[in-house]
Amino acid sequence: MTRLNHATQCVLCALLIALSISTTALAFDTTPDIAEATGAFVMDSDGDTLYELNAYQEMAPASITKIMTAMVALDSGVDLDEPVPFVETEFGEAAQVVGYADGDTPTMRELLMATLVYSGNDAALNVAYGVAGSKEAFADLMNAKVAELGLEHTRFANPHGLEEDGHYSCAADLCVMGRYALENYPFIRDAVRTHYITVYPKGQKVTLESTDELMGSYDGLLGIKTGNTESGASFLGAARRNHVTVYSCALCCDTKEGRFSDTRTMLDWAFGLYEARTLAHDDLALRTSPWADGFWLRCPVSANRDVTGSIFCEGKVTYTTSMLRPSIFVSPHDTCGTTVWNQEGHHVESVAYEAEQPAKARAWNALILPAVSN
Repeated sequence: MTRLNHATQCVLCALLIALSISTTALAFDTTPDIAEATGAFVMDSDGDTLYELNAYQEMAPASITKIMTAMVALDSGVDLDEPVPFVETEFGEAAQVVGYADGDTPTMRELLMATLVYSGNDAALNVAYGVAGSKEAFADLMNAKVAELGLEHTRFANPHGLEEDGHYSCAADLCVMGRYALENYPFIRDAVRTHYITVYPKGQKVTLESTDELMGSYDGLLGIKTGNTESGASFLGAARRNHVTVYSCALCCDTKEGRFSDTRTMLDWAFGLYEARTLAHDDLALRTSPWADGFWLRCPVSANRDVTGSIFCEGKVTYTTSMLRPSIFVSPHDTCGTTVWNQEGHHVESVAYEAEQPAKARAWNALILPAVSN
């Protein structure tokens, strides 16, 4: 590719950025067509609210609770590969259980995977016993984490999510909790994308499938947790497309299918608010700088990668570029500057500019050397 002179390149780069961030504003007066959820919430990875429906109304979080259970267990520092003597507990016939029995010694890792993937209530309760010795002591740890995260409409009374007095949350709090879990706990991030696990209740090898029916069928899905109680079916979801991560929560749906269809509706609607735009090309030089090993040659300076950002369809996009002075000597691969793009105060993308090998731009040198010699 023949490079143009420095001034032309700078003008083209400015035009590229200007064109890249120009969008046709879409009317942001639409809302997702929620069919069943009593409470719903959608937010992006910056924590911006995109949609809410009874988002702060306190409801039964059901087995979404188990995300907090896993966080507290992982925070405790417990050895995940140590056997945990199983304490048999009684659950109702409709409760989801793995089927462990007295005498079983699953590891904490197995219990956590059974909790997050299969949503086993017996596994979750024994996570609590293994970490804190009792359900009540573990609930205290859960609520300490609630306070740490600032979840004002959440309180946990058990580690499994079955309905109980004093056990509640809301769609907005659960989205915040889910985002925190995926961003800070690799174990949880991997577990909630696991399709099936192998466990050994009563010494028998058993394969259990994930309760997440969107997994494998929704493009970009990141998880994260199903729930189902007398109050209805729920799903805390997350997905990533075109550099945008969206979190959603559908609480207390009429049917198990409804929690997934409402989630799909909310995520599709949210991703429709963004458009992917090219912001920088790695083969488009902004300028040249003198080469440290020979000032008579110059190093082109360009973005170190192609940059594509997802731009919210409403709101002005701005960018700030900081560069070294043109007279400073550089070597190939030196960082010479950065550009950061923001939209309404929120980070969109950023890129660093690096010096290239002078040999890559002989056409540049042929144009610039006469000017230098003068």
